[in-house]
Amino acid sequence: LERIRDVSQGVAIEMVVDRSGSMGAEMEYQGQVYTRLDVVKKVFAEFVMGNGRGLEGRPSDLIGMIAFARYPDTRCPLTLAHGALARFLDGVRLVQREDEDGTAIGDALALAAARLKTAEETVARQKNLGLKDYTLKSKIIILLTDGQNNRGRRHPLQAAELAAQWGIKVYA
Repeated sequence: LERIRDVSQGVAIEMVVDRSGSMGAEMEYQGQVYTRLDVVKKVFAEFVMGNGRGLEGRPSDLIGMIAFARYPDTRCPLTLAHGALARFLDGVRLVQREDEDGTAIGDALALAAARLKTAEETVARQKNLGLKDYTLKSKIIILLTDGQNNRGRRHPLQAAELAAQWGIKVYA
């Protein structure tokens, strides 16, 4: 059940999730063994939805998701419908084919920055869905990866510079 909230401002956030083969390595998290990707998915979900233990979640923020390995892919456009976002997150899987593996951090960051550059247009399109007075306080990218850039056309620093030009902060 998703609660409807009266929101007037928020942050536009693109979550950029690494799904390369190395994210299949196991690690301990909260006393259990999971893959790195499963830990990222758990932390992502708690960040967005809250955890009932002091982490409030991000109910007023537009959140989108890019998943990447060798190639970045928009998995969910910027949305306030976080229940839908959780379903898209469930569908993120480790890369299966060797020719699709790799870590194209720069390309993924550039795609996320491009999505955020047009976030005001996204808000304008959603005005008829109840966002009549919604304004964006800021735009950020949260990069969730274990690796270093080894694929793609764009170096991560180039993508970060592009994001900075557009007023977007990047957190890794």
